[in-house]
Amino acid sequence: MEGERIRTVCRGWAKINLTLNITGTKNGLHTLESVLTRVPLYDEVRVEFAEDDQVEYSDGAVYERDNVIRAMEAVRRVLNSERRFRAKVKRNIPSGKGLGASSAAAAAAAVGAAYLLGGEAGEALGASGADSAFQASDCLTALVSGTGDVVEKAELKQKIYVAFCSYPTRSESEKVFAAYDVTGGAGGSTEAFFEDLVPFNALEAAAVSITPEILEGRRALTLAGYDRVVMTGSGAGYIGYTLDPEEHRTNYERLSLIASEKGLEIYDFQTENI
Repeated sequence: MEGERIRTVCRGWAKINLTLNITGTKNGLHTLESVLTRVPLYDEVRVEFAEDDQVEYSDGAVYERDNVIRAMEAVRRVLNSERRFRAKVKRNIPSGKGLGASSAAAAAAAVGAAYLLGGEAGEALGASGADSAFQASDCLTALVSGTGDVVEKAELKQKIYVAFCSYPTRSESEKVFAAYDVTGGAGGSTEAFFEDLVPFNALEAAAVSITPEILEGRRALTLAGYDRVVMTGSGAGYIGYTLDPEEHRTNYERLSLIASEKGLEIYDFQTENI
């Protein structure tokens, strides 16, 4: 067809959770309330028409229930199309670290597939992972609720300077949520967060109960000098942040030394690079 869009490339941005409350369940899924911020790390997803839905990851990963495939299937349903898609994911976001790797790639694939069909991903993002609607939005920071489908743009009262640190292990979201159903976990007040910028995560106790070694990330950030430290997502990574750029620079230098000694993975997240 003359002028038909046949391929596109989209970015799926990583995110961090500054707060996370579990508020209940809906249709078998956990509902939540979370303040999310985009960070300067992204997967690049190329989407094109194909005979069958396919996905290929640059790191060779294979998933039994693949969110990218589900996202493209959802776009087809929402836009009432029979077309199939091939997605190639150039992965930069580490998976199983609470940075939204799976949902970022799925969000980009959904946006790309919808673009090729001349429409919007819309409701399809709800089938692409709890963070996908935020990751497909133009919000740098948002209050996300429901099953991740309600995204309200938000602003922090001050700029934060964020470091990420993780033990080499990966976290499995389904296992963490299952553990939360048994152990519970302490959340906090989102309203208070917007005033004091003190983070919290109701899933941390559950994640630690499964893989206690992830606490090495928290310890490293605290030793480096960060006093606002919290697990992001369902783990296994932690973030620490400060409100002062010079303090962050000094702390991150310490963190780099600690990480090299202990074999930890770190990132310096500066949102002005987005």
